[in-house]
Amino acid sequence: MSPDFISRAEVHASLRANLPFFGIACIVLVAGISSLLLASLRSRDRLLFWLGIFSILYAARLFIQNDLVRAAFNVPGRELLPVALCLTYILPIPYALFALEQFGRGWKASIKIWMWLEVAFAVVAIPAALIWHYPRETDSVNGFLIIGGTLLLLLHALFRQEGQGRFATSLTWPLFVFGILVLLENRGVRPGGVNIEPVGFLILVLGLGWAAARIALSRERKLLEVEQELATARRIQSSIIPDGSPVLASVRVAARYQPMTAVAGDFYDFLQVGENCLTILVADVSGHGVPAALVASMLKVSFAAQLARAHDPAGILASLNGMLRGSLGGQFVTAACAVIDTGAQTIVYAGAGHPPSLLLHRNTGEVERLAENGLIIGPFPQATYSSVTVPFQSGDTLLLYTDGIVEATGADGEEFGQERLEQFLLHARELEPAAVIEQLFRRIASPAQQDDLTVVLAQFT
Repeated sequence: MSPDFISRAEVHASLRANLPFFGIACIVLVAGISSLLLASLRSRDRLLFWLGIFSILYAARLFIQNDLVRAAFNVPGRELLPVALCLTYILPIPYALFALEQFGRGWKASIKIWMWLEVAFAVVAIPAALIWHYPRETDSVNGFLIIGGTLLLLLHALFRQEGQGRFATSLTWPLFVFGILVLLENRGVRPGGVNIEPVGFLILVLGLGWAAARIALSRERKLLEVEQELATARRIQSSIIPDGSPVLASVRVAARYQPMTAVAGDFYDFLQVGENCLTILVADVSGHGVPAALVASMLKVSFAAQLARAHDPAGILASLNGMLRGSLGGQFVTAACAVIDTGAQTIVYAGAGHPPSLLLHRNTGEVERLAENGLIIGPFPQATYSSVTVPFQSGDTLLLYTDGIVEATGADGEEFGQERLEQFLLHARELEPAAVIEQLFRRIASPAQQDDLTVVLAQFT
């Protein structure tokens, strides 16, 4: 047999022996990096983090031990032996930390004790490996610790407790298979002379992928369900906001509602009694999102029942407080209620912990604050409210709004504030109501809206 033929046969044999483990090392490395990325996306999931570190270190050792990799870089195996030993002694630490995250401290803190034993051993064994290259004593201790720890994990896997996360539970059986193969390798059992421990690690990685895929699909389904529910809630809330503005002979009304999220707690509505009387309610429910939107829906129903006292804003607020208290689940409502009587040319106003509404007197250029305020609606059963009556003239403007308007941060990074709102209203007195609101929302526009925004503006003609 020629030397060339022997050389080719040896190359083929080496490829057959090393290529599968090179492939496993590549898969494990990719899985480790993916685990770290997933851990960062899942609020620093420590289970995935330690599995990622464990996988990357395990892949690095497989690469170092692979003849193909060493031949590619022309590095003799003996030169990398201390590095391989250091990795061998470090690997049990993320292995134990991964188990600690999956099973907890364990029976009588056994897993945590094993983790600290591995840390203490690594502190002694790594310098020994770097100095003496292959100290058999440390190798024997390492095998003992690995076997003991793996048996410990297998017991916890078989008798796992209720309450583990779905992700951790999904990894139990892949970990069980890996643990069995670790035990076989550390006992010197090698079927056909081949180390099959990396195959067990590959099974663990595939189990990770399967568990992650199941959870991702489950979360996707839940997200779709939540989106559908939010879309329904958005449609319901849109239906409680008036479609248009009421029509009175000598009053032009415009309104705008811009929620911070898909659904929100700001609310406005009208009650019109005859041709001369219009009642406006602007309210702000504490909090945001679906809970606030539910309270706003309750407020809509309660306000619609106030037709009998539509001329009495203080009575409306007291009635709303009586109807809603005990049903808000710890939330509360601030509100401003104004009754416009075009026949008497008066505004009767009452508030419940709400920012003052503004009345611009066009002839004098004065902005009057309507600050008649009682307690917020909800927490106080015995809350009482009073009203104030102010006259208006043709050309005057009444502005009701929620606190998101004055607390909005403008383009200059400063809060819009009460003073700016009053100055804006004064400077925009020549504009139509819809144009006033459009200009206002442009002034307070921000990519990061911090609150719901609602404005109702009535201009007397």
